Amino acid sequence: MNEYELINSKTIKDYCRKIKHKFNTEELTVLIYRNTKMDIFEKIDKYKELIKNYPDMEVIERCNCNHYDSVKELIQTEIDRLEKLYNDFTKNDENSIYNWNEYNKSTKQMGYDALDNTEKTYKKIYNKITDYINEFDDTIYFTICKKIINEKDRVIYANYNVIDKKPKLIRIYERGEDFLDIDSIFINIPTPFKRGDILVSKDEIECTDTDIFVLDYLCTWRDGLEAFLARGNYDSTDMLGYGYYLCNEDSPKFIRDDKWDYDRFEYYKGELKGNTRILKAVSSLIKDEIDIELFTSAYDIYKKESEGTPLGFFTEEGLKLAGFTEEDLQKKEIL
Repeated sequence: MNEYELINSKTIKDYCRKIKHKFNTEELTVLIYRNTKMDIFEKIDKYKELIKNYPDMEVIERCNCNHYDSVKELIQTEIDRLEKLYNDFTKNDENSIYNWNEYNKSTKQMGYDALDNTEKTYKKIYNKITDYINEFDDTIYFTICKKIINEKDRVIYANYNVIDKKPKLIRIYERGEDFLDIDSIFINIPTPFKRGDILVSKDEIECTDTDIFVLDYLCTWRDGLEAFLARGNYDSTDMLGYGYYLCNEDSPKFIRDDKWDYDRFEYYKGELKGNTRILKAVSSLIKDEIDIELFTSAYDIYKKESEGTPLGFFTEEGLKLAGFTEEDLQKKEIL
């Protein structure tokens, strides 16, 4: 199979192809699971190809993942889960109800309308959704929820991406499946990213200003990472990077915090406007391309351009570390 195409990030995909990086069977299994472009039927085909054509290996016990003598047992478990859930999800039963909600391009928010978005069968709800998508062409992704009343309120969720007006079922799970073994495995994927790079943590079609960030640290940069992973430490929730990004789109304030799923990171290629210009200054400062005086002068101008820039967002301890005195903190214009 084309192994590099399994990687979500085009940037990382191209880099791994360039350096001819080799993935083992377990890593390929996780890449298939994490892929956001393939539907579950394409994933099942890829899983079956792994079982048939790739070498077997042990899956060690690690955080939130049990031990398997054979990775192919783990793969078959996932195939069985997907096939059973899809069958349970689509079959008609009298004591079930379906509803759906969408994330759309125009608002970049989830939209809810419980009454209008409810049907008794999968066929009816799916046809309603596809008609809506074809008419408005505004849906980025959506979720259908099936509630099975006579099975102790069993609930199945199906997540769909919309590509060229066509839904793709990329994930299906039921309530309570919070920690699948296959979902918890951390993998170390080579990346070309460096400290100070301006990245985006989502697909650019759905990203907001707060998804653009300046990379400060990537989890794969840890010294001795492979030895650490071999002991079973880390899980997929640790596949993140730390960086600086805006607190919200209307504010020039920024914070340093984590961004999930580094295997989705891309270089941000858009134009930085408004408050996002601050991120260019942060990047240049981190890379030692400008000094702190120029940075603070630029940041002061950006703040003055925005309405309302009080320091009440920061803790008293933080303000003192920034040089503010007790007397300063009593002034209303500060807080």
